[in-house]
Amino acid sequence: MKKILLCMAIALSLPTICMAKKTLVLIGDASMAPHSIANPDVRGWGEMLSNAFTDKVEMVNFAQAGESTHTLVEKRLVKILEQCNSGDYVLLQLGQNDLRDENGSMYYSIAEMTTQLMGVVEKMQKKRLKVILCTPLAQPYYQNGQIVDRMGGYAEVIRRVAQIKKTYLLDLERVSKEWLNTIGRENAQLFFKNISQETQRREYLLTENGATEVSRMVAKEIQTQKIPFLKNHLVLPQ
Repeated sequence: MKKILLCMAIALSLPTICMAKKTLVLIGDASMAPHSIANPDVRGWGEMLSNAFTDKVEMVNFAQAGESTHTLVEKRLVKILEQCNSGDYVLLQLGQNDLRDENGSMYYSIAEMTTQLMGVVEKMQKKRLKVILCTPLAQPYYQNGQIVDRMGGYAEVIRRVAQIKKTYLLDLERVSKEWLNTIGRENAQLFFKNISQETQRREYLLTENGATEVSRMVAKEIQTQKIPFLKNHLVLPQ
């Protein structure tokens, strides 16, 4: 009788197990953020990433233009954490705006960013969130046919914090830099849009093609890093 009851309990629990879903929370800057349909030339790779997963992964995109470690800590972290639940995955991509020392509301020095990012990760881990740190996307700045590194050590902060805090790491800067070096300056124009009004300062966001391509890179990195659950629910192009 006990065996029968045990079998019935297992059978009843199977639908619940099969229907289990996980939430993937995205936090980052304009390269990841959703953009208005009024601007069809610009997209964030976070908008396209949902296409890389089965319906077992629910995605919440908190990314916004201008986000840096500074703005996240000072303005948005508390509210975002209130909306996260234990067991959620959080993919965090920062650094592109932290180096902008002409804007004090975004800027952190490398030392400040290291300290503050460590604190952000600690808060997330305390809430039992599964943290995935992601280095910034390389930008299409070429010199002598090769990509010029504009991050000045800020991407290395992400790598260092991931190692210290034992989080997952997606090295998107490395992967996207290799890709940009392969496709070259002329082809890069198909994937990036210069949104700056100043000729001396070029700021690039992703086109729909670019966002789609970068989302594939992110998905492949998730697979390569063997991130539990997420890797099992990827839908990668053949």
